[in-house]
Amino acid sequence: AVVSTQSTGEIEEDEEEELEVSEEEVFAAIADSLQEMDTDFNTNSLESERYNKWQDVQQKYLLLSEAERKNIELRDVTAEELAEVDALYEAERMTDMEDKLLLLNTVSPHNCEVLWRLGRMKWIHGRNYSNSHQHKTFHLANTLCLEALDANPNSGDAHRWAAVTGYYRASKDGPKAGVYNLEPMRFHLEKAIELNPNDYQAWTLLGNWHFEVTEMTGSNKRYCRWFAGVEPPTSSYEKALECFERSDSIQFWSKNSLFIALVHLRMKQNELALSELQKLLDSTTIKTVEDFRVRKTAHLYINKLANPTFRDRIKGLFFRDYLLKYRVPIQMDNTRSNFTEDSLWQHFVNKNRY
Repeated sequence: AVVSTQSTGEIEEDEEEELEVSEEEVFAAIADSLQEMDTDFNTNSLESERYNKWQDVQQKYLLLSEAERKNIELRDVTAEELAEVDALYEAERMTDMEDKLLLLNTVSPHNCEVLWRLGRMKWIHGRNYSNSHQHKTFHLANTLCLEALDANPNSGDAHRWAAVTGYYRASKDGPKAGVYNLEPMRFHLEKAIELNPNDYQAWTLLGNWHFEVTEMTGSNKRYCRWFAGVEPPTSSYEKALECFERSDSIQFWSKNSLFIALVHLRMKQNELALSELQKLLDSTTIKTVEDFRVRKTAHLYINKLANPTFRDRIKGLFFRDYLLKYRVPIQMDNTRSNFTEDSLWQHFVNKNRY
């Protein structure tokens, strides 16, 4: 009887162990299925799972070939080499810049100054790709900038480019990703300003963040609360104007001056907006595509405000603050060429005025 009792107890223990193992397997299967069904983007993770394999392949192309690496010794990157890369970037010699960065990334792996410049290079390439390839390239660019921050968390330039590439990455990930990216973008920009208070580009980007958050409509805020589960951030035009003016006090930037005029326009300060737009036209000459776009936008706003057409006046009567909240149509704001060639009839007719 004793033997049978012991055998029965052993059988019961074995059944309990089998039951425990089966429960663990069930829970693991449920967790795997939920992970596959979860389509929400987590901004705290470096990349979503579907791009990990693609990025592993791309990382190989950020180094020189194995034959060339045999003759290279690891060393630190000098300030002169980084200055040469920045000079190539300013001269828009992207191919030479890419070759130089690949060499520097090979001789000095996991270098913060090299990694965020590689992220900037991938961001430039991504803007010229098709939509399907843009998504992957922006993910890789943001990953490189985040790796630069892992190497040196006190790099203001890495924080600024992490904010820029994170914005473009989130824009391709969907509306929820854009909502989740609001606070990380603000954090990186404020950190960049904290590390370098004279970074005028970071001041302009932070002002643009405050401007766009203030422009959020009621439907956008309800989407944040109901579908994204995030309380939307709040800001004001005064905070945006403060950032833009701080940037302008450090260094003149035509795009920043345009933002100052738009903020005055939103605050119903038409005279200040017109004076800022006119000052922008007087102090800007067309040397790049950006200069052309800024001057063209300034002309459009001046014509809308100072010399509105009869149609615009009718719209102003029926729609409150129509002219104050006017935005340039996307087909007139974007152009695929420089300031001499374009297929759109608006540019062809008005190109001599810009």
